[in-house]
Amino acid sequence: MFLVRSHTPWRPSWEERGGMRQLEVENQLRDVVSRIVVQVELATAQGRTDINLALEDAFIPILKSVFNLPHLINLNRKQKNFPGIDLGDDHDRVAFQVTSTIGLEKVKFTIGQFMSRSYYNTFDELYVLMLGKKQASYSQSAVNALLTEDFSFNCAKHIIDLSDILRMVTGLRLTAQERVLSELKHILGEVDAFISMRSETVEAPTAITTNLQEIRLPEAVYVAELTIDDKAVIAQAKAELNYKGYAKSRRSVVKMALLLNDVSTDAWVCYNNKLFSFTDIEASGLISIVDEGTIERLEISDLADSDEPDNVNILKQLMWAETRQMLKARNVRSHPKDGFFFFVPGEDGQELRKEAWVGKASATRTVYVVKYQKKDPDKIAHHQHLSFDLTFSNLGGTWFSQIVPSWYYSYDGFKRSNWHDKLLSKQKRLELNLSVRNAVRFVAYFLSNTSSEEGLDEAPLSFGTLLEFDVGDEVDDDLDEGDVSIADYDDDATDEGMAA
Repeated sequence: MFLVRSHTPWRPSWEERGGMRQLEVENQLRDVVSRIVVQVELATAQGRTDINLALEDAFIPILKSVFNLPHLINLNRKQKNFPGIDLGDDHDRVAFQVTSTIGLEKVKFTIGQFMSRSYYNTFDELYVLMLGKKQASYSQSAVNALLTEDFSFNCAKHIIDLSDILRMVTGLRLTAQERVLSELKHILGEVDAFISMRSETVEAPTAITTNLQEIRLPEAVYVAELTIDDKAVIAQAKAELNYKGYAKSRRSVVKMALLLNDVSTDAWVCYNNKLFSFTDIEASGLISIVDEGTIERLEISDLADSDEPDNVNILKQLMWAETRQMLKARNVRSHPKDGFFFFVPGEDGQELRKEAWVGKASATRTVYVVKYQKKDPDKIAHHQHLSFDLTFSNLGGTWFSQIVPSWYYSYDGFKRSNWHDKLLSKQKRLELNLSVRNAVRFVAYFLSNTSSEEGLDEAPLSFGTLLEFDVGDEVDDDLDEGDVSIADYDDDATDEGMAA
C-alpha cells in the first residue's frame, strides 16, 4: 500500500487573501490608534496640550471618510483662531472641536462658545473629538444647562475619541480602511514630530536663522560678441544632434552651438548678442562661438553696483547659471520650465538616495526615492525629489541666495507627475516649521559643500553660511544639538510621508 501525497503547495483563495488583508489592516489600525493615544497622553501629561493644533488638518481626510463630509475644512484656515470650533462642513452642517483635553470643563467651554456665538445657525451637530481616551461618562445635566431649544448635544453620541473613530472605520470598505490607516500613520508621525520638537526646543531660541545664504562673487565677469549664425547652427544641430526644431529661444541656439563644439557648460548668459560668463572666455571652450577680438573683462562691481536694471539682471542670471552648472555635477537638475532645482538619482537604477550632512553631528537626509503602487507593487507610483528654489538679492552690499525648499513629484524621474499637486499638498501637511527650517539648513550645507567640492576648486561662485540674527545674549549650542535630532526625524518623516 502506498500513501498518496499531493505536491501542490497550499495557496489561499481570493476570498481568503481578502480576509487576511482585512485582518492585517484591522490589526494595524488598532496598533496605530493605540500608539497615537499613548503619545498624546504623554504630551498632555507634560503640559503640552496644544498638540491638537498640529493635528487639526491631519484629521480632516479621516473625518471626511468616516462621517461622509466631503466639504469639511479647517475653520482656522478660513479665519485665523476661529473661536470655539476647529473643523466644519457648512454644507452638511456638522462641526468638530479637536482637543487633547478630556475633562468635562473642556466640553462645557466648547458648548458655551458654540451657543454664545450662535453657531447653531450654521451647524446642526457638534462633535468633540478627544485625542486622548475620553472619560467613562460626562454629566449630561451639566451640559444641558448650557443649551437652549435651538440646539441639542448628546454626550454619549457627540463626545468621541479615537476608539470611536476606529469602530466607525471598521464599517468602511477595505480600500477605505487602508486610506484611513495611511492617514493615521501620518498622524502618528506628526505626533512624534511634535513631541520630538518640543522636547528639544523648550527654551526660547537666542538666534534666528534666516533662509538667506551669503554668496561670494568672483572679481570679474567676461563678455564677448557672439559670432554664430543661428540658421546654420540649427541646420547643423538637426543633422548632428538629432535636434527636432522644437526649441525657439536664442539661448537654445547658443547652447546648440556650444554642443556642436563639444562644450557642455551651462555657466553663461546671452544677452543682446553678447555672451557673459564668470569664466575667462579666452581660456575656455566658450571662445569657440565668440569674436576673440571683442572679449572684455569687467569688474564685478560694474554689474553688481550698476544703476541699470539689465546689468543687475545679467548678474543674477549668471549666478543662477553658475549654480546650475555646479549642481549638475552633483546630480541636482534644474526644471526646464519652472527653474527650481531637484535631486535625481546619483547613479543608474538607484531608487533611494540619501545625502550626509553635518550640523553639530552627522545626519542623513533622503533626497530622492522611488515609490511603488500599493495595488501593484511591481509598478512605480511616482518619484519623489527634494527640491528648492533659489533667488538672488543684494542686501546692504552683500549678495544672498534665498532658499525655499519643497518637493517635486515626477512620473519618470524628471517629468512632472499628474498627481504632483495632490502629493505635494499631502506632504506639506506633514511638515512643521522646524522641518522646513532644517530643510533650508540642509540645502545651504549642500550648496556650501558643492562650491568647495574637489574638482570644483576653480568654481567662481561660492556659498557661505546662512544669515543669522542674535536675539539673546549668546547663541545656545544646545539648540543646534536639537536641530540635529530633528534632522534625523525629518528623514524618518520623509520616508513615511512619501508612502504611496
